[in-house]
Amino acid sequence: MKCVVYLDRQHSGKPGRKAKDRGAGADLDGDGVVGIEEREAMLTARYLLACESALLEMGHTVIPISDGWYCERHRRINQYAGTFAAGVPQVVIAAHLNAGGGDYGMVLYDHRSRSGPELAARIAKQLRMVAPEINGVKCVPAKPDDWTRNAYATIGGLMQPIGICYEPAFMDKDTHQDILTREGLAAIGRSLAAGIDAWAQTQGA
Repeated sequence: MKCVVYLDRQHSGKPGRKAKDRGAGADLDGDGVVGIEEREAMLTARYLLACESALLEMGHTVIPISDGWYCERHRRINQYAGTFAAGVPQVVIAAHLNAGGGDYGMVLYDHRSRSGPELAARIAKQLRMVAPEINGVKCVPAKPDDWTRNAYATIGGLMQPIGICYEPAFMDKDTHQDILTREGLAAIGRSLAAGIDAWAQTQGA
């Protein structure tokens, strides 16, 4: 079955209260600091582009999202979701990369979702196949009241679409640098598309 996929490039397009420059090297997330979140926004854009291209070739509908605070993005996505026919699977990928020195990947799903665990598992399986540098890929339910609350904030306002907070690698891990190249990020994006597609084929059967 074909599905609708919202590719949400997070840490970009948030209206800044302190940032004055919106050009090259700008404070993309509006916290007044140009740093790791800006690098994250640039790198996620690369794997999302590869993911979008692959999903379109597979026949899925893709809607990129890249501006507004989380609540605004969620509200807009929920509005879009209501325009599609009932029964059409819909997925939101809140795109991230991790930091803090870990060596694994994570696919976090909304703890309220019945289909979230299976979708996360399909995505994780494909990531493991293309990125042996990653020491395992964890599928984790995101909740508002534990250590996953920040991930939950990226998807918790969604209604019909299944929300995934995707953190495939660590930007500050030496062993992950080879998969943060253009080629590596493109492979991550294609694997993300493959995981979504594999899950979509199980829907409506």
